[in-house]
Amino acid sequence: MRAPCSVLPGELSAGEAQDPFLVSAHIISDPGASQPLQQAVDGLLAWVHPGLPLFRVSERRAPRRRRKAPRAAQPALAVVLFLREAGGQEPILRAHRALQRPPWCHHHAERAPGGLRPYLPCSQDFFTLGPGTPLWAVRPVHYGKEAVRFTVYCRHDSYADALGFYALILGRRPSQRKADFCVFPVFSGPAVDIQFSLKRLPCGQAPAPADSCVLEFRVGDLGELVPRLPKPCSPISEGRWQTEDHDGNRILLQVPGWMRGAGGLASPGRPRPAPRASPRLLAASVCPTLSQGHLMFS
Repeated sequence: MRAPCSVLPGELSAGEAQDPFLVSAHIISDPGASQPLQQAVDGLLAWVHPGLPLFRVSERRAPRRRRKAPRAAQPALAVVLFLREAGGQEPILRAHRALQRPPWCHHHAERAPGGLRPYLPCSQDFFTLGPGTPLWAVRPVHYGKEAVRFTVYCRHDSYADALGFYALILGRRPSQRKADFCVFPVFSGPAVDIQFSLKRLPCGQAPAPADSCVLEFRVGDLGELVPRLPKPCSPISEGRWQTEDHDGNRILLQVPGWMRGAGGLASPGRPRPAPRASPRLLAASVCPTLSQGHLMFS
C-alpha cells in the first residue's frame, strides 16, 4: 500500500505578505458556458474552503475554434486540491465523484511511483473543464492542512529561468526546492494553505499553454518590476498589466495600490483597490478576437 502524501506547512517570513489572493486565475469559456463552469469550480473548491474565490470564469464573444493538441501534450497549468484524511476517505471520494460528472472530463492518470498501487483509486487521476484549461486533481494528505496548489509545468531547459521569474513576481523564495520541482508558499491560514509550484518536464517535452486560462498575480512596485521581466509588459486596464513567462504562458499583473501619475506608471499615493475589470476585458487578454469596442469596466 502506498504511503499517504503530506503537504508541508508554508514557510512565510515576517516580511512576506499574507494575501490569500496573491495568485488567482481567470478561466475563459465559450458564450453561455460560464455559469456551469463557475459552479463546477466553486463546488470543488468548497471541499477545501467554502467561498474561496480564487477562480473567475469569463466568456468570449464568439466560440473558439477547436484545435487538437498532440495527445502527449502536457497542459502547462494544473490545480491540485489536498484534502485531509482526518475525517475519513468519504469526502475525498465524494470530491472525486464530482469530477466524474459534466462539465468535468477525465484527462489522464499518472503512474504510481515505483509501480505501487495507490491506496485510493482516484489518487492518480487528472481532470479538465475543456481544451486550454488547467488540469485539476484531488489528492489525500495524511497530516498537515488542506491546500490549494497552482502548478506551472516548465520545459526542461527553462525551469531555472522560470524559477527566477516567478520568485520575482511573487516576491519570495521557494520553501521547497528540488532539481525538478519547487513550491512557493502563497498564504497560510488556520485551516488552509495556498501554494504555487513549478514542475520541470523531461527533456524534449514541451507544455501546451493554457490559452483558455490566465494566472493573475498581485505585485508591488511595477516600475521596478517591468525592466526585469523577460517579455514586454503592456496595460490591459487601469491597474492590470499583461506579460508572458519564458514558455509563453500569459499572466496578468495586478497593482492594488496603482495610481496614475504624470508618467503613466505607478506613483506613490494613498492605496486604493484596483478597479475590477469586466469579464469581457479579461477574456480579451487571452482571446484577441474580442473586439476593442467591448472593453469596458464594471
